[in-house]
Amino acid sequence: MQRLLLIPDGMADWKNPKTGKTPLEEADTPNMDFLAKEGVCGLAKTIPDGFPPGSDVANLTILGVDVRKYYTGRGPIEAIAKNINTKIAFRCNLVYVRDGVMIDYSGNRISDEEAEKVIEILNCEVEEGIRFYRGKSYRHVLAIDRDFAERELKMLKTTPPHDITGKKIDRYLPRGGNLAKLLNRLIEMSEKVLPEVTDKANMIWPWSGGKIPSFPKLIDKKGFRGVMISEVDLLQGIGKGLGMKVVEVEGVTGYVDTNYRGLAKAALRALRDDFVVLHLEGIDEAGHEGDYELKVEAIELYDEKIVGYLLDRIDLEETSIMLLPDHPTPVTVKTHVAEPVPLLLYKNNKKDDVREFTEKACSKGLLGKVDGLRLMDLLL
Repeated sequence: MQRLLLIPDGMADWKNPKTGKTPLEEADTPNMDFLAKEGVCGLAKTIPDGFPPGSDVANLTILGVDVRKYYTGRGPIEAIAKNINTKIAFRCNLVYVRDGVMIDYSGNRISDEEAEKVIEILNCEVEEGIRFYRGKSYRHVLAIDRDFAERELKMLKTTPPHDITGKKIDRYLPRGGNLAKLLNRLIEMSEKVLPEVTDKANMIWPWSGGKIPSFPKLIDKKGFRGVMISEVDLLQGIGKGLGMKVVEVEGVTGYVDTNYRGLAKAALRALRDDFVVLHLEGIDEAGHEGDYELKVEAIELYDEKIVGYLLDRIDLEETSIMLLPDHPTPVTVKTHVAEPVPLLLYKNNKKDDVREFTEKACSKGLLGKVDGLRLMDLLL
């Protein structure tokens, strides 16, 4: 039996005040609706109590990793993806700030080519033991290979830039101890050098840092390795940390214009290895932009070009499929929220009365509300 886990990042949402519908309810999604009708549905709690509703926390939970034991931050996971050997790692966005206000957490969708030049010049300006590592577009890693006491990491407070779009940044700058002072010096340095390279981004924004974690391996827990396919370093880092085979696909953007065909084909090929995770980012980005129509479009593209493409080509009698977002990203707040997400499971001809894949419909499904740490057991 082949097992496929589909994670459309940030798909869940709230009702739009004008339409009275969520983007998922508004979108035409015949393929996800088919799976909902032919499977069982419910809601999944992917954010444990007391944790921020980040993609790192949610996806680790979905994959059976107890974040209360293993989570150290998003930056360290992305460092794993890049095989970075360092004491501390931060996620580092290239952002655009105007008059002290966070205008764009994505550096106006800076291109990979421009971002590469930015990272090069930043590395010319830093001291020994500090290095920036290039990712895709605005997503990068800041590595600090210096010793800081554990209390410094506990004192440090940083904020995801997508949480403060349209807000003054002063109160959200790193704070708490010497590590925060170092981060603020780097931010000030970046304000001076970035305008020499690009007009897309004018500042770095380091956040969610910590020490490199050691995750339990899938092969030890479940008896197989599995395959991770994603456009972003975060999921690739989770995959590597779990000992999974990580497959990279050419031409992906992490946005609505990504290489859907390449991602779907990679999933088909990887299904020979028994368990495959396919994660896509673009729907979440539309949520962060606060664009209802774009999010509806992104959901329809996902349904057609990922779910539909796969359903046309896999043996449904030999394949179990689980589909759920990692968290909601409501367009009205432009950030993540810690609420349960719709869940469907296509497996063993089990069915309930749900006829469409939406937040409301799935809440009435046979599975009820499922703890995120149980999801892998349900699928596998």
